[in-house]
This record gives sequence, C-alpha cells and structure tokens, in this order.
Amino acid sequence: MRLRRLLILSVVVLAIALAGCAKKAEEPVMEPKVTPPAIGEAGVLRAGVDLSYPPFAGVDGGVEAGIDVDIAAAIAERLGLQLELVDIGADGATAAFDAAEIDIALGALPITDAVLANVSFAGSYLVDGPAFFSFDASASADASAVAPTTDAAALMGKRVGAQQSSAAFWKLDSEYGEGFTMAFPSLADAFDALVAGEVDLVAGDAAVGAYLARDYPGIVYSGQYGAGSPVGVAIAKDAAELEGVVRQTLDALSAEGVLDTIVAKWLGSLPELSATPAE
Repeated sequence: MRLRRLLILSVVVLAIALAGCAKKAEEPVMEPKVTPPAIGEAGVLRAGVDLSYPPFAGVDGGVEAGIDVDIAAAIAERLGLQLELVDIGADGATAAFDAAEIDIALGALPITDAVLANVSFAGSYLVDGPAFFSFDASASADASAVAPTTDAAALMGKRVGAQQSSAAFWKLDSEYGEGFTMAFPSLADAFDALVAGEVDLVAGDAAVGAYLARDYPGIVYSGQYGAGSPVGVAIAKDAAELEGVVRQTLDALSAEGVLDTIVAKWLGSLPELSATPAE
C-alpha cells in the first residue's frame, strides 16, 4: 500500500511541476550529453533494475517505482536522455551487459561485488547491510525515531528473529550458533512477530527493513550489524566514456542533495550506515 501512496505522491508532484511548466515560455529541448557508441541507442538510457526488490525497484498498478528507478530517472534527465527500464532480476547485470541490453545497472548491487560481476562502478548512492530493529509502542512510525541502542555483542538471552536464509540470518547463525535465530518466511513475518512480542529483536537488511517499518508503528531501527556495503551504479568494464559521464552526474546529484532526497523518500530518516566494521 505504501508503494502505491508514494506513487500517487510522485504523480501529484509531477502534475504540479508540469502545470507550472505549461505556464512558462517554451523551454529549449535538452541535447543528449552522451551518444552511441557510449550508449546502445541514441537518445535513450537503458537502465537495468531488479523489479522484484522494493524499495529499490518494484511495480504497483503497472508503474515501476523505487530508489533505483528514481536515481536512474535523475541520471537520464541530467544526460538529456529518455529512460528505459530493463528488468534484469537479482543477478542479471553481467549477462545483460554482455548481451548489450543495458547501459547502466542498479538493482542494489554492492560495489564489493564488482569483480565477481565483471563490471565497473561509477559511484555510490547508499550504504546498505544488516541491521537490528526493535519495537517500542510509544515510538512513531519512523524507522529511526529512536536512537540505536542495540549492541550486537550483547544478544545472548534475547529472542532474535530474521528472514530465513537472509544475510542477517546467516551472520547470526555463524556468530551465535545454529538454532540461535528464529527463522521466518519473510522480513515482514519477522516484524509481525516483533510487534506480537514473540521476539525481542529482528535482524534484516537495513534499507528493506526501514521501508517495511514505516507500515509498522513502533518498529524502530536499533543499530547496524557489521559492516555495510556501498550500493552504486554499475557500468560495463569497457565503457570508459559512459562511466566518466555517469560518475560526474552522480557527483553533481550528490552535491545538490538529490540522492539524499531520493533515499529519504523511500527510507525515511534511516541513519547512514558505515562501510567499515565498528571498532
């Protein structure tokens, strides 16, 4: 439902912006700042995303939306190009680049996986990774309304839940032993158990958890669990010209606060995670 609300909000904002533009004199048509062979199709930026992974990218009512979709749209607009989204799934970036189906890829692909995926990165827009969430009935619906209080070294004696086979689940399993973590089919199911008092804490992906928590009043972010991984925009390894242009564009969007605004739109005021382990 929240994805739909955000979509409606985006449409309303866009409509207001278009109405304002209609009152102005005709604006000059933007010239593409990059052309083939740097991109595969003249006037178009083909961006690969994983449309099965909200809040990074998803589909609601036939409309694609999410953090990656908004960032890809911002890059395309700055480059004077029309955006074309290509659903590449969770791990299809390498194949899509090899088949020349996309120019850039997002899809929450960590920069640390660049070598394995045989791609280059033009820059990061988010640090993501495992985090803890707790329940406070007096807290607001904002995922970070309460200051982080969870110490990962002091979990013994607590009932901790996580999505089965998630990165957080395996990390807990490795550090605290098999059977320590209560497994749930999804992070949403774990949050249901947290609200019901069946677990004391839930460990899960910080971005996904912050997105879900906005539908669970009282669930709050309670601290990062280990080092995070920068998430960025991937480019084919041999696309040096496009990499340079996209890197400059991301730097400009970051300096102007656009990237932070997009992330906050989907994740609220989730604190910025660290890419280095806590001391």
